[in-house]
This record gives sequence, structure tokens and C-alpha cells, in this order.
Amino acid sequence: MNKSKDKVLNNMKILLVEDDDFTRQQLERFLRRRVGKILTATNGAQGLEILKTDEIDIVITDLKMPNMTGLEMIQIARENDYDGPVIIISALSDTDTILKAVDMGIVKYIIKPIDTDELVEILVKLSKDIMKNKFNGIVIDDDLIVDKERKVALERDIGRKIAHFLKSYTGKGPKNIQVFIQGNNITVQAEEILTLMEQNIVSNVRNYSIVDYNRRLFYSENKRHLEQHIEDVINHEVNLIEANCNSSNNLDLLKFSFK
Repeated sequence: MNKSKDKVLNNMKILLVEDDDFTRQQLERFLRRRVGKILTATNGAQGLEILKTDEIDIVITDLKMPNMTGLEMIQIARENDYDGPVIIISALSDTDTILKAVDMGIVKYIIKPIDTDELVEILVKLSKDIMKNKFNGIVIDDDLIVDKERKVALERDIGRKIAHFLKSYTGKGPKNIQVFIQGNNITVQAEEILTLMEQNIVSNVRNYSIVDYNRRLFYSENKRHLEQHIEDVINHEVNLIEANCNSSNNLDLLKFSFK
């Protein structure tokens, strides 16, 4: 596969919905080596739940599934404001179904067995369009964004910096931290972050809001220090745009943008 093609896919988060275990596992393995992040669901209901909680760039879904077809799932997803591109995969070539798919804004209908080269070509084209829309018509061609090995290393280093920051400033580092660079955005999920004092406070469920407020205030007051830690890694100006603190689940979700 052409390296330049591979690069743009590194920025994509893709949802694969497929009820057949073998097909799903094979496609997931194939895509995992090529895209930034792949999430999977075994049916339409699971797919809709993921679309509610994750910012999915592209959906790939089987057509015929128990209880809910791929088209039915996408119709509900559209009603719930998912407006990203959708690729339907099916063992059937049915003109009426294809026409319905087009009416729903589904960009491609691929007949099984899947030609993976064709799938990648479609994903690359969609990814470029998505990147253009996100960044004012510019597909960023920079190692920071598009080189997969470099991207993984940066995500790891950012995670270490943030863990060190939390340990230094609160006395408690996260047990687990996940970082995902997507275009010019960085999402950080820090898990098991509550200090001993905070754990004692939330032992009474009515106090979750107090801890959440204090943690958001902490990030606000130390915003520049936290941004500087990430800037030291990526050598770009960073801006903390959102801090969601969820003490009931013992995690913080931080979102940054960079220039």
C-alpha cells in the first residue's frame, strides 16, 4: 500500500458493524493496521450505542443483520445527528436496496467477498474529504499528523507527560491513560485519577458534583502548565478546549487542539 495513502487513514476513527464473527474479525485485523482507531459492534443496537459516545468518522456496516438491518441502524443514526459517511457491505446486490442506501447518503455499497484494495481506496478518499472539511480545505501533510509510528510515539509521550503532571500537582497519577491524536485534536482519557481525599468525599454519592467541579477548576487554574507539558512533546502551540470530569467513573476526559 502506498505510504501517502496510509498516512491520512491514521487520523480516522472507524466503526465496523458486522454480525458474522469471522468477517468482523478479519476486517478488524485488516483495518487495525491501517487506521487510527477501529471500534466494532456485532449488531445495530451496539453500533448505535458507540455512535452516541464516540466521535466516529466513518461507519462500515453489514446490510443483513438480526433484529436491525444496516440501513435501519443508519436511519436511526441520522436521526440522532450522525452525519458522517457510511459504507454498506452485503452479500446481496439488490437495486432497490442500493437506491435506498443512496437516499440515506450512504457513499458506497460493496458486495461481498470484499475487495480490500477497493475498500482502502474508498476509505482514503473519504478520509481526505473529512480532513479537508475539518481543517478549512487543507489536508495537513506533516509527520506530526500522518506518520503512524511517529503518531503512536507522540501519543505515548503525551500520556507520560500528563501522568507526570497529575502526579506532581495532585499527588495521584492515573492508573491508566489513553491518548488519541486525530487531525489537530488530542483526546486524553485518564482513569482512576481520584486522590484519597476525593475518594473519601465521593463515598457519599451526593458529593460527586463537588469533586467534579473542583477538578474542572484545577484544570482551569493550571491550564497553561498542562498545555506546556504537551507543547514540550509536539513543539506546537496547544490549547485545552474541554475538561470533562466524571468522579462517579473515576476518570477525566481532556480535549486539546493545536496549531
